[in-house]
Amino acid sequence: MPFDVIDPTADIKLVAVDMDGTFLDGDGRIPDAAWPLIDQLHERSITFAPASGRQHARLAEQFAGLARPLTIIAENGTVVMRGDRELYSNVIAAPLADRVIGLLRTAGSGLDFGVVRCGRRMGYLQQPGDQLARAVEPYYARIQTVEDLLAVQDETIKLAIYCPQRSTEVARVLQPVAGQLQVVISGENWVDVMNLGVHKGVAVGDLQRQLGIGPEQTVVFGDYHNDLEMLGMASHSFAMANAHPLIRQAAHFTAPPNTEHGVLQVLRAWLDGADTLAGHLLR
Repeated sequence: MPFDVIDPTADIKLVAVDMDGTFLDGDGRIPDAAWPLIDQLHERSITFAPASGRQHARLAEQFAGLARPLTIIAENGTVVMRGDRELYSNVIAAPLADRVIGLLRTAGSGLDFGVVRCGRRMGYLQQPGDQLARAVEPYYARIQTVEDLLAVQDETIKLAIYCPQRSTEVARVLQPVAGQLQVVISGENWVDVMNLGVHKGVAVGDLQRQLGIGPEQTVVFGDYHNDLEMLGMASHSFAMANAHPLIRQAAHFTAPPNTEHGVLQVLRAWLDGADTLAGHLLR
C-alpha cells in the first residue's frame, strides 16, 4: 500500500517503535529483515529503541541477537535501560500500589485474578491459573509466583491487569485512585496503572535530552492508546494503517500495517533515499 515517506534530508538520530501491532508481524515475531536494518541504523549512530508495555527482560531476550547494547523503553515508559544500565525508572508508592490491588479485590467478579505487580526486574503473580500464565508469557520473561501480592517487598513500577473484554469495568473500579495514578488501556486485554505523568512520551523525551536532539530528529511508530504521548514527541510520528482511530488522528504520517512490515518499509525508504541523496552530493 502507498505510505508516507520521511524527507531524505532529515537528520534522524532516534527511532522509537512500539512492539505489538507495530513492529512485530502478524504472528507476533520480529521480521527477519529487521536485523540488518537495525544494524544499519546503529552504523549511522541512530538510536533504535523498542518502546513497549513489555518487561525489560522480555524485550532484551527478543533482541538478544544484536551485537550492540540496545536502548529499551519498557513497562510503558516506567523504566529505560541501555544494555544492563538503568537510565530511568519511576516507582509507585507502596501504599498506592496496595490500594489498587485492594480495590480490585473488593470489587469482586474475579477482577484481581490477572494482576501482575511489576518490579524493576521481576514480575509477581499470585497463584496464576493457566489462562493468566498463557497471557503473561509473551510479555514477561522474569516472573515469580507469590502467596500474596500485598506481601511483595520489591519496588513497584507498574501494575498490569489482564482483563479480557473488561477494561472499562477495571477503569471504573479504579476511579478512586484516578487523581493519584493513571489508568491506561494498553491493549485489547490489558490495563496498566502507573504514576501520573509517566508514559512512553516521558521516556522518549528523556532519551532526547540525553542524546542532545529534538523532535525533528526523532521518528516514532505506534498503533494504540499507550503510544499517544510518544507520538507527540516526534516531528516524524507514524500511525500504523491498522492503528486505533485516535492514534491515526494524532500522528503526522501513516505507515503500512504491521502485517506488511510497515515500520521496515518506511525506514528502508528513508535509508535508501538518504543514500541516493548522498551519492548525488558526492558527484
